[in-house]
Amino acid sequence: MERAEQIVTRALLGDLLTTETLYRRDATPIPVEFCRAPLIVSEQIIGTVITITDLTERRRAQAAITRLELIAASVDEAIIIHTPDGIITSWNQAAERIYGYVEEEVVGRHVSIIHPPGYKHELKALFETVLKQEKVDAFETVRIRKGGERVYVWINAVPLSDGSGSPTCVAQIVSDLTERKRAEEALRQSVSERRRAEETLRENEAQLRLANEKLETVVQKRTASLRHLSAKLMRSQDEEHRRIARNLHDSLGQYLASIKMNLELLSHSDTPNKDEVLSSTLESVERSIAETRTLSCLLHPPLLDEVGFASAARWYTDEFAKRSGIKVKLDLPEELERLPELEGIALFRILQESLTNVHRHSGSSSVEIGLSVTENQVVLSVRDFGRGMPAGLRQSSDQNGNHVGVGLSGMRERATDLGGRFDIESNSCGTAIIVALPLGAHSRESRPSQGSLRKNFAA
Repeated sequence: MERAEQIVTRALLGDLLTTETLYRRDATPIPVEFCRAPLIVSEQIIGTVITITDLTERRRAQAAITRLELIAASVDEAIIIHTPDGIITSWNQAAERIYGYVEEEVVGRHVSIIHPPGYKHELKALFETVLKQEKVDAFETVRIRKGGERVYVWINAVPLSDGSGSPTCVAQIVSDLTERKRAEEALRQSVSERRRAEETLRENEAQLRLANEKLETVVQKRTASLRHLSAKLMRSQDEEHRRIARNLHDSLGQYLASIKMNLELLSHSDTPNKDEVLSSTLESVERSIAETRTLSCLLHPPLLDEVGFASAARWYTDEFAKRSGIKVKLDLPEELERLPELEGIALFRILQESLTNVHRHSGSSSVEIGLSVTENQVVLSVRDFGRGMPAGLRQSSDQNGNHVGVGLSGMRERATDLGGRFDIESNSCGTAIIVALPLGAHSRESRPSQGSLRKNFAA
């Protein structure tokens, strides 16, 4: 009675809602909620209406929610709780980290704020599955952060139901896959780059093999060319030796034989016409001396060592014009300084071989020889006005010299050995040999081009 009187008194004082604990017969406590309202008739309170609600299930639900919130706060996965129609009711710290929104910014808003365009259909499908009380399969998708940045996530949605089994809310458990996706993308790029590198390596290896094969082919051709040139050179030397021997026998040998016979005649005291025999002997000696000097100069002019290329070239062209009958025009710079020894010898030998080719092959009645000297190079040109060189022979000479005479190959080798260039210009109006040699260390590093050779020749 005392307890009932207290409740009525509190109701009369305006305390309409209280929470109390009652006990069952077995002394088990029952949390209840008293809702008190006065009973008024004719503006007079005649009693109190008391409604008692059992709070046991509510307390259990609140405890479950509290435990869920504690769990949500402690896990690394984002836990988002929203109503079946998408209104967010709970948002843990992991969700704040993944999506960039704090709880106060999203609670009460629709969950679609984290869905990028083109992914709204996922939310609709999720709601339909939850309302049907069917299982929601976990899935990988894309969401959007507060700043607009996209994140890759793995979502497992769980419907939460009340005692009747109807879904009251949905809990989304979200794992951030962004770093894993970045690692996978980096791995894919690494694999792709490695494959490209391997493919490039294979291509380079193939190109290297091809280049090596080409190089071996060139080396073989050059080796064959050198063997061919060496054989030609030996044959040329043999021919030159035979020519010198023939000249010695036909000229100097005859003079010496005549001198010998004349001396034998003079050795006898009764020889008639001793003065005539002595005069003939002296003439043969003079001719022997002249022939010896001529052979010596043809082999190596002493003027080349004594006064240099210019004097040797003048003497040789004069002798060539006398022997061959070919008119020679020699254009040398005035006050030409003496050329270095190696360059001078090379130019003289090239001049000799060029004039020999003019005499043997061109059919020209005249030849023009020019020499120009600059600070860095010297350019020699020998041009005839004959029938010209066949195109096939000229092309072979430009490539490797396999099918040309030893003379052209020898001239080219002399030029290239000194870091110079050897060029041939030929047409139906004649042939020009143009040789450019560098002078000094600086010019040896800067080889003249074919165009510059032709320009110098044209000038």
